[in-house]
Amino acid sequence: MMIKPGITELSKCVDSRYTLVSMAAKRARMIGKERMSDVEAHGSEKPVTVAADEIVCGKIGYVRSEAIKRAKAWEDEKAANILSLSISEDEEGELSEE
Repeated sequence: MMIKPGITELSKCVDSRYTLVSMAAKRARMIGKERMSDVEAHGSEKPVTVAADEIVCGKIGYVRSEAIKRAKAWEDEKAANILSLSISEDEEGELSEE
C-alpha cells in the first residue's frame, strides 16, 4: 500500500528521513490517543496518513535542540578551518614555485 503524499514530497519538508520518521511517528501516536477519546476526529484515515498530510501542509514542524545547534556550529567552524588551511597551503605552493 502506498502512502500519499509520497516520500519525495515529504522529504522537502524536513532535513532528513530520520526527522521525517520521528515526526510522523510522534504525531501518529498523538492522533491515535485523540481517536480513543473522539472516534470521528479524523475519519477513517490511518494515523500515519493523517500525520503525513499534516507534515506536507505545514501544520506540524520540528525545532532542533540547542545541543544540535551547537554541534552544527562546531562542524561549520571545523569545515571553515579546514578550508582555510587548504587555501593557505595552495598559496604557499604558488609562492614556492616563483
